[in-house]
Amino acid sequence: MKKQLIMAAAFFAVAMVMGFAYPAAAAENNAQKTICILFDNGVNATLNDRQAKSQASLSNWMDNDLVRVFARYTKTGYQAKLIEKLQDFTAQPNNYLLKVKITEYNPGSKAARMVVGFGAGGVSIKIHYDLLANEANTILTKDDSVYSGRDWMIAARKLNQNIAEAVTEKLGKR
Repeated sequence: MKKQLIMAAAFFAVAMVMGFAYPAAAAENNAQKTICILFDNGVNATLNDRQAKSQASLSNWMDNDLVRVFARYTKTGYQAKLIEKLQDFTAQPNNYLLKVKITEYNPGSKAARMVVGFGAGGVSIKIHYDLLANEANTILTKDDSVYSGRDWMIAARKLNQNIAEAVTEKLGKR
């Protein structure tokens, strides 16, 4: 019994020393990367009032959700924050600009999704995004789209996850 107690105490002592010694060194090697998100709702004169309001609402949800999705990547040294305009971005090492634009949004028919099912009345969202180190240095450019027969939030979340995965993969190689 005493032998097990001594072994457990030794294990916890080693774990404490390793836990406090190595994270500090890892933090120095992996400086926090800040991803400044500039989200464009894509609302223009070609949309009617109902479409414009719906797309602006989607954009507002997506930009806040994208920050939450990036929070999952905090363990690997990423921090995301929303910015209102391009002038709020300062180019410096480990500071990146992510410009996201909704290029097309079709909310589908909720009634068709509920009554018919099987993908009828589905939601489709198309976006374009660019990751920049500064205004002249584009690191990643991508178009993405999602179709969901369930709900707009599911489609929007999937796009945000795709963005976060692509950005962290690209920055991981830098």
